This record gives sequence, structure tokens and C-alpha cells, in this order.
Amino acid sequence: MTAPCSLESEYLRPTEDALRMVLGKNRESDFELRMQILEAVSARFGGYELAKFHKVFGIQSVLPVSSLLELAAPVASEIERSPIQSALALSILSREPLQEQDKKKTGAYHTDFRLATRLAQLAASRITYRSVVIDPACGTGILLAALTYAVCGLDRAKTSYWLSHCVCAADLSKNSLRAALLCLASFTDDLEAIKLMRNRWFCGDSLLANKKIWLDMAPEGFDAVIGNPPWEKIKLSRHEFLKSSGTKRHYGAQINEIDESCFATERHKVASYSQELLKRYPNLGCGEPDLYIAFADLFFDLCREKGIVSALFPGGFIRSQGTQAIRQKMFSESSCISLSVISNQAKFFTIDTRFKFLAVALIKDTENNQKRKPIRLLHEHGTSTGLDITGKVTIGRKSLTIARTGLSLPEVRSNAEWRLFLKISRAGLSWMDAQNGWRPKFCREVDMTKERLKFLRSPVPGALPVIEGRMVQGHRFGVKGYISGTGRRSIWETYPIGESRILPQFWIKSSDVPQGNRHRIDKVRVGFCDIAGQTNERSLMASIIPEGVVCGNKVPTLLFPDDPTEERLLVWVAIANSFVFDWMLRRVLTTTVNYFLLQSLPLPNVVKKGLPWNRLVKAAKRLRELDKSGATYDNLQNIARLRRQIDAEVAIAYGLNVKDMELIFVDFPLLDRQQVALPGEDKSTITRDSVLSEMEKRTGIGYGAWTRRMEEGNNIGAVAYVPNEFSIKIGAVGRDKGGVYG
Repeated sequence: MTAPCSLESEYLRPTEDALRMVLGKNRESDFELRMQILEAVSARFGGYELAKFHKVFGIQSVLPVSSLLELAAPVASEIERSPIQSALALSILSREPLQEQDKKKTGAYHTDFRLATRLAQLAASRITYRSVVIDPACGTGILLAALTYAVCGLDRAKTSYWLSHCVCAADLSKNSLRAALLCLASFTDDLEAIKLMRNRWFCGDSLLANKKIWLDMAPEGFDAVIGNPPWEKIKLSRHEFLKSSGTKRHYGAQINEIDESCFATERHKVASYSQELLKRYPNLGCGEPDLYIAFADLFFDLCREKGIVSALFPGGFIRSQGTQAIRQKMFSESSCISLSVISNQAKFFTIDTRFKFLAVALIKDTENNQKRKPIRLLHEHGTSTGLDITGKVTIGRKSLTIARTGLSLPEVRSNAEWRLFLKISRAGLSWMDAQNGWRPKFCREVDMTKERLKFLRSPVPGALPVIEGRMVQGHRFGVKGYISGTGRRSIWETYPIGESRILPQFWIKSSDVPQGNRHRIDKVRVGFCDIAGQTNERSLMASIIPEGVVCGNKVPTLLFPDDPTEERLLVWVAIANSFVFDWMLRRVLTTTVNYFLLQSLPLPNVVKKGLPWNRLVKAAKRLRELDKSGATYDNLQNIARLRRQIDAEVAIAYGLNVKDMELIFVDFPLLDRQQVALPGEDKSTITRDSVLSEMEKRTGIGYGAWTRRMEEGNNIGAVAYVPNEFSIKIGAVGRDKGGVYG
């Protein structure tokens, strides 16, 4: 998906145009002149003398000060016309231009003005203009500028004291610190205050800084720590190395030439840095550590008792296995916790609009374990100038410990959803439960990158088809076939339901499959797509994988060595494709279905060889047969009938009723968009109506309303469980003809 243009860049486009105009075509890329013009704008807003500012901070004017002030006038006027507060606008405009590879290397995805204001509001509620604050990864100072405005407002006396004694900052880049200085200077005409403030700042790697640096700034710790740390992993792939070297390429493209010596040198540097951080921040865990975890640890350590940490973190902070240690530390040592889930739909960052992140506020309290307030979970949606709260949930810490042993936080949007999540968690069983024995052996059979050189473009005797994620859907194997292209630009054909077949992009010889995984080739197992999303039509899609194929790393497979029967695989695939399990997964999912997330969810109490077990086995087995029985209307109706029976069976095993399932279906608004809607309604709800009809039938609770809706939908040709990309509207005529449905 193409990354969006950020909203703040749209707001400041007239200001950028004014800047380009005063810079002139010959000096448009002159960063020093740009910075001096912005310093002149800052002087206009703050009221200080620009010449003295340059002298105090050793800046050699590239033009006479009078000329700089004159050039700054139209820029200042455009800033005043924008909806962004002037100091925040200056911070945005003074960002050093970075290439995409530099952004990846430094993690420098800048903070949107709306998010800066929100974090500042969270922190300002706990501090005054006499509180000592720091941003240890300050960039161009937008968070400190927002906090200054939130704490001091337009009171110049408070602002002067605040800047003189309380505002601290650190960053790797001298240019970023210079930008932070000019943006904060725009609040005051007190050059001495600005000088005192700048003398406390640190230019260097905050993560490896000597503790004395922080003690000199705040001997008793900081009253507030605010920040948006880098979100990158500490790693270097061949793809990233080539891009940083200036090679234009798309992800997944073949790597033909690379300077292995230079790559090895750079990779060694990255690995050494990673090891150094692991020594200092043991909560980083292992593998490829995330920079933001180390910063989260630093933020919390810098904060004093009863102080506040206000920060932006990726969504993985509340759900991933790698953040468990730092999450448990921060949660257990905080008296108040507020977490806001925010998506990028409002164009906060120039990244995928589906990306989710968190605004986190924690009151540090390591001493009093008795006064731990419930966790406050918010959902916030970006507007043109700020954020609106769209959901509020109160999560008791004891209940969370019962439902989520690693304190990963489910993304529930209301107290009703939290109660439902708890209900399912309490009714379900752990995968390791002795009675049921769900002890899976997960595997990524071949790596699409590491084994790429061994892949074949056409079959040869003894070669195995390589199965990719797009070839797997719920209860379907062989959904799409390869046509042409490479990587993300490859073209695939979609096969109608009932006509699945295997036409892969690659083959691989069985002897080239990693030795430890070859035994799986001759076994029936389950595979699932690990790329998913909370807002997709469906999140978890799993199917039975037959013998004689090998799965790529985007289709992890699982076996049950303790019970290697095909029955257990069929029951698991039925559960995994159910709406209840999908709903639970959506509460903890970001973009990847990993083993940790899957096994953190409870499975229903379905006893082996019991009646529910046998029903699930029979239905899942029949669905596998129908996957290749032809694209007919009758076939589709049989598939829909079996799948609604599975969904009802699984829901009842979790102890759910019709009302519970109504709430679950609210989370799947993209279903049935290509089906015929009931008269007077905007869209079809045939899948929901079918499942709730089955629930009415099975539980004996209800008045047949959902059954009537299902029958009305069937009468006009709507078919349940047809993914939108595979369907066309049949209508009553097509239904009566009973023809092919493609």
C-alpha cells in the first residue's frame, strides 16, 4: 500500500512555498540559509535580537541580519495563517531532509503536531512550569514545544523560568538540536534563558550516555519524560543495505549483485551495537531488538518517583512477546496507566494508513503496590487538528493477569468487549492443558529469501511446489495461481470457490529443503497465512496442507506430534477459521500472526471423540472435499451450511450465546459486500444472519428472527461465507438456474 502524504505537510505547503520563494532557485537546497531564515522567523515570534542570538550560539550569518528578517516576514505570515501553533510549525519546517534509507537507519519518522499536542496534554496534567522535563530523543523539539505551550501558555514569565531551569533535551544530531533551539526560542525574548537551556542539552546517543549526564541535568530524576523514540529494529538486511547504497529496488526482488565484504562489515557494526545495548538494557530480550524498547527502559529509569512518562510507542508494546519484560516492568511499577490506540488513517506518518501505535502515559510508583488503579484503555481517532476519543475501557489489573499471563493488552474498544474477552478466556483452555493436549509443533518450512537461489521457475522430476500465503484461505488450499512478475509486482489468478488447484510461482527439490524440515513434506498438516490485519475481511485463514508440497515462510505450518491423527488437524483448522477465534485474534494482532499470539489465545473445551469434536471433524473434512468439487451454486450453499455449523459449534464450546455473537460480528463489517442485500438495506448480512440462525437453532434461545433473515437472503440469491474477491452477485435468477458461480 502506498504511504500517504502527511496532513501537516499539506497544512504547511503555503509556508514551504514561501520559503522556497525567499530562498530562490539557486539556493533552494541551501540548508544553512533555510535554518537562518527560520531562526529569523523565531526571532520575530519570540521578540529577541537575531544578531545577539547568532553571536551567543556561534552562528555565522550568511546574509545581513536585516535581510534575513526581511526574508522571514512572508514565511512568518504563512505560519500564522496555518492551523499549527507557530513553535510546532517551526519544528516541522526545520527538519533536516532525509532520504528513505536514512529514515530507516535513524528511525527518524517525525512526530505529527496533533500527536505532539496529545502527549503534551497527558504530561502537562501532572506538572507545573517548575517541573524538570526531558525528551531523550528530541529531534527538532516538537514535543518539548508542545509541552511548553501546554504548561506555560502565553505567560512569558513562566516560560522564561521554564526554559531557564526545566527543559532538557538529547539527540544524536546537532542539526536537530539547533532546530529544537530555534523552535523553543520562539516562545521568549529572554536570550539568557535560551542559553541556559541549551547548555544542559546533550548531543549524542542517549542509549549509551553516561549516567552522569542525566544526573547533571536532574539530580533527583525528571518530573516528566516525553518522547517518540525510533521504532526501528537493530538489524541490517541485504535489501536495506542495497537501498542505503542508492540501489532502487522493491521488496522481494531478486538480489543479483552485492558487495559481500562491505555488507559483512556493516552487519558486524550493527551486531556490535546490538550487543552493547543488550548489556545495558536486559529487557531488550534477544534476537533483533527494537530500539524503542531500549528507549522505553531509559524513559522509565530517567523518570523520578511519582513522575510521568508520556510517549509514543508502536502497537507491539502492548502485545508482542519481545516487549513482555519491559511491559511487565512498567505496568508493575506504575500507579496509573493510560494507553490510547491510534491508527494512521488520519495521516500522522508517511507510512501505511493501517499502522497502529500508542500514546502511553504512566505514573511511576515503584514503592506502593497497594494503590494500583485499573488500566485505562482508550481508542482515539485523528481529526484535522487533533484527536477524538472513540472508545473507553477500564481493565482491572487482576483480571488482565488472569486473561493474559504476559500482561499483553487486548485491543478491546468497550467495556462490553472486555467482558466478552474475559468470558471467552475463562471458558477456554490453554494449549498446554493436559486434558486436550494441544501441543503444536510450528515450522517455517522454507525461507523465501534464504532458499531463493535454490528455487526453480519450472517443475522438474522430484521438485515440490512452494506454497505462498496468497494460495491459502479459510478451508481452501490452492486459491490463486501464479501468472507472471516478481516480488510485490507479481500477478496471480484467483480461482473460483470449488475449483482450487496448485499453480505455484516456484518449485524446489526435496533435497534442497532444510534437512530438519524434510520429514514434514510427506505429512498432512495445517498451514495459515501469517500476514493479516485487524480490519481485514477476515484475519486468520487456515487450511489443511496436503503431502507433496512445501510451504514458504509466510505460510507457517503446524503438526501435533503427541496426537498425529488427521482428526486433530481438522478440529484445529475448524476452530482457527471460526469467527470467535478470529475475533479474539483481532484483539491482539498487528500485522503478523505469530506463534506467540496464537498460543496466547484460549482454545474451546472440545473433548476428543466427543460429539462436538466429531461434528467439527466431519464438517472440516467435507469442506476439504468441496474445495475441488466445482464452482456451482449448490456447492457454495453446502459450504455455507457447513461453515455456519462449525461457527455455532465453536461458539457454544466457548460458552457464548446469540447476543455474544451479535457483538462479535460488529468487528467484521467487510463481509458480504458483493452479496445481494435485503430490500431497504445498504448491504448484505447473510453470513452473520446464517451463523446467528444456527445459534438460535442450537441453543433454543431466540424467536427465529435471524432464521427469517437468512431465509430471505437465500431467497434473493445471497450466499454466506463468500470472500468479496471471489464473488459476484448471483441474485434469484442465478440461484434458480443453479449454474456455475465464478
